[in-house]
Amino acid sequence: MSKGKRSEEKKKKRRKIIVKERAFWSMVLSAIEVFHLETLGILLGLKGEDTYVVEYAIPFQTAQKAKTWVSPNERRASRVKKIVHLLPVDVIGDYHSHTEIGDSKAIPHPSGDDIADMEEGNVYIILAVNESEKMVEWHNNTDGSISGTLGGYHIRMLAHEYIKTGKFKYKNVEIICPSAVGLKGSSLRG
Repeated sequence: MSKGKRSEEKKKKRRKIIVKERAFWSMVLSAIEVFHLETLGILLGLKGEDTYVVEYAIPFQTAQKAKTWVSPNERRASRVKKIVHLLPVDVIGDYHSHTEIGDSKAIPHPSGDDIADMEEGNVYIILAVNESEKMVEWHNNTDGSISGTLGGYHIRMLAHEYIKTGKFKYKNVEIICPSAVGLKGSSLRG
C-alpha cells in the first residue's frame, strides 16, 4: 500500500475513546445531579495515537451553572489542574452536559461556544440528558455515541475532537464503554 493511501485511510478512520467504569459513573451521576442545569468536569487519562483512555472524570463542583451554559471557577479549577500534574495521568479534555429545556430535547452536539473553547489534541464529551418514561438498555449508536436510560433519564454520550478545517470544526470520536453497553435501562418512576 502506498504512503498516500495509508495517510488517507488514517484520516477516514474514526478515533476512539475508551471510558472506564468509574469515569462513566462520575459523568452520568454529576449530569443527573444538576439536571436542568449543565455540569462540567475534566477528563483524566492517557492519549494514544488513535485512542484516548479516560480513567477519571472529575466534576467541577464550584462551576457556575445555568440551563444553557456552564463555566468553571478559574481560580478553583487551576488548583485541581496543578495537583493533577502530580498524578500518573494527564488532562485529556473535559465533559459537560446539555439538558432539555421545555419541549426542546437536549442533543450531544457542541454549540458555537463549546467549539470556541475546544483545543486541538483534546477530547470533549457531551452528555445530552432528557427525561424519559420508557426504559432503554445502554447501547452503541452509529454516530459513535452510547445511550440508554437511568432513573427516569435518557442519556446520550458523544465525544468530539477539534479540527481546524471543515464546516463544523469538530468530528465525532467513537466511545467504547464496556461497563455501560448492555446495562439494563432502569426507571425510578414505577
